[in-house]
Amino acid sequence: MTNAPRRNLPEKKNRWIAFLLSVFFLSFYFGNTIGLFQSIWSIGILLFLSTFFSYTLWALIHECVHGNFSNSRDESRLVGRILCILFGTPYQVAKTAHLMHHKFNREEGERIEFLEQNGTPILFQKIFYYLKLLQGTFFLEVAGGFLLSLPLSVSIPFAEKYLSRLPVQKAFFKQIQKPEIVRELRIDSFCIFFLFLAAFFFSNSFFWVLGTALILRGFIVSVLDHSYHYGKEIDDSNSSFNLGVPRIFSILFLNFNYHRIHHFFPGCPWNRLPDQFVKTEDQIDLSLVRQTFNQFRGLLPLPENSKIL
Repeated sequence: MTNAPRRNLPEKKNRWIAFLLSVFFLSFYFGNTIGLFQSIWSIGILLFLSTFFSYTLWALIHECVHGNFSNSRDESRLVGRILCILFGTPYQVAKTAHLMHHKFNREEGERIEFLEQNGTPILFQKIFYYLKLLQGTFFLEVAGGFLLSLPLSVSIPFAEKYLSRLPVQKAFFKQIQKPEIVRELRIDSFCIFFLFLAAFFFSNSFFWVLGTALILRGFIVSVLDHSYHYGKEIDDSNSSFNLGVPRIFSILFLNFNYHRIHHFFPGCPWNRLPDQFVKTEDQIDLSLVRQTFNQFRGLLPLPENSKIL
């Protein structure tokens, strides 16, 4: 039996980033206990760092999902689970949702910015658009983790009745409701519940700091994740933008801004995305800041040649 060839992955860097992020967030979650919440200024700085490091954490989880964290599949999965517990959503939910995103990108259910001709009132579509834009990526996965932790006799009928109209939804629940995945998901959901219950308990009167941090986490992850696709061509799984950011933020986001490159080369680790960008002679479409604000224009008319389900 021959071993698979080793890929050129930044394993040492990934381990150090995972370690430093873990230390930071555990210290932050229990900041009241170790004396970090001494003044409004220190709290403000910590919230600022927590918000941006949340996206670094999300990007590193993304590397685990694609097997780009380590040449060891077991290590990528274990670290992914640990980081997801710190993030607040089970690894299997994040992994399955992201892989479904790659498969169904820009189809209905994965193009939230378009007015769909599915009978839903326009007002409701507008409301749901902004909810998804501002918090959806984070809080839908958190809620999904606890829904899927319920007995299968409850979660399967509920998902089939209310959450499985579209192909992307059917594929998601078909994959994630496998018994072996549900077992792992339940363990991770328990760890998440215990971690944040303890964090809020020991925060005492500073519980609002943790609550604010989670809202800001939901905001940055959801808004930035949707920015890479807002207004792009539909019904094309690789349709996405490369967005320009200052170098320091590109590093902080593990080069996630080279998003079209990632869609074409999902096995390319974060440290080689800029080189791949140069090799393919691709281009930066517009700035991340500009595209972020573009999303607040709201819903767009659905192109006439779209697939309607």
